[in-house]
Amino acid sequence: MGLGADVSQGVQVREAVARGLAEFGPADVLFNHAGTLIVKPFLDVQEHEWDWLMAVNVKSMYLVTQAVLPQMLAKGAGSIVCTSSISAQYATPGEVVYNASKGACQMFARAIAVEFRDRGIRCNAVAPGFIRTPHGEREMRDLQQMGVDASEAAISLQQGRLCEPEEVARAALFLASDDASFVSGTQLFVDNGFSAV
Repeated sequence: MGLGADVSQGVQVREAVARGLAEFGPADVLFNHAGTLIVKPFLDVQEHEWDWLMAVNVKSMYLVTQAVLPQMLAKGAGSIVCTSSISAQYATPGEVVYNASKGACQMFARAIAVEFRDRGIRCNAVAPGFIRTPHGEREMRDLQQMGVDASEAAISLQQGRLCEPEEVARAALFLASDDASFVSGTQLFVDNGFSAV
């Protein structure tokens, strides 16, 4: 069972979190996973596109975390996981707005971890490479249309193969779990060595 909301809209977020609290009780884990991308030349990016992508990728983390965090603080425990990307640190032509938004995701997780460490809250980011999902495959197509070699063969040279979605899910579950009880403020790359080169 789930509760729907546009996580870029504060009123909808607060209503959904209140319903969740009433139906399921206080949250133990928050996974800030909402995200999208824009692939186009930077000079062609319109202001409304910047605002939209930042609202979905970054503002949503602020709104949902601010709504859920008080439940965790009341219990003195909670784990927050934010979806970042290799794009937080490795820029790609045609993805300036996306790169900037994922850089913000990474720092958001680190800053929340520092501010709330002594109150029982952990916060980490998971940073996938190229993933075999409709979203990831669209990104690859859009990049290739811009002349960027983002074919599966080219990506395999950087990270061995495309990442499967379940591999990212397992990494996020680790960060959310008590197995990562002394892990906070980190960005866990799930990229099969892309970031190690």
